[in-house]
Amino acid sequence: MTFAPPLLKHKTSHHGFRGEHMVAAVVLAGGASRRLGQPKAMVPLLSGTVLSVAVARLNALGIETVVVVHPSLANAASALPCHVVINPRPDDGRTGSLHLGLEQLAEDVQGVLVCPVDRPGWDAEVVHALLSASGEAVVPSFDGRAGHPLLVRGKALARVKTLAKDAPLRDALPSRALVDVAAPFLHLNLDRPDDLAAVPSLEGWLRRGENP
Repeated sequence: MTFAPPLLKHKTSHHGFRGEHMVAAVVLAGGASRRLGQPKAMVPLLSGTVLSVAVARLNALGIETVVVVHPSLANAASALPCHVVINPRPDDGRTGSLHLGLEQLAEDVQGVLVCPVDRPGWDAEVVHALLSASGEAVVPSFDGRAGHPLLVRGKALARVKTLAKDAPLRDALPSRALVDVAAPFLHLNLDRPDDLAAVPSLEGWLRRGENP
């Protein structure tokens, strides 16, 4: 089977968060979702899907975003208001997908938010907390446990770019800074059918305040 070159949609000229941070985001949606039994990215959330809501939240913050999707999601993702890259080798794992996303970012990007699509329990306040913290690898923490998204900067970002495609990200991140956040759904992982029972409660939490 052959695949077309990576798809790029809606290229934007801005990136960063309040300019000085020069941060972009890569949303990882390239997995096969075998355990869940349906595409994780297409799980309904609010008025869209888990994937479209993640993109909307990042766009609302002015963060340039690349989405890396499984080939089966090419049509569904084509209308997203961001860069869309199709991963022709989804079995390479998250690091392989992340590399595809990083290749699409401008050279002057200094930090990258890595946002797995199956971990939707974050909001604008979590992103603010990450970007305001120091450290080359920063993760949010709730109830004493680390979660997502992951922010990588500087030398950590350079190490991630040189990882083998099948290597876990932790191999490039010997240490991480933890930032406490008030995000009760931070540890929600849409991995198995039973995990979907928490989605209505997640929607209620996301509807508060300014979140899309």
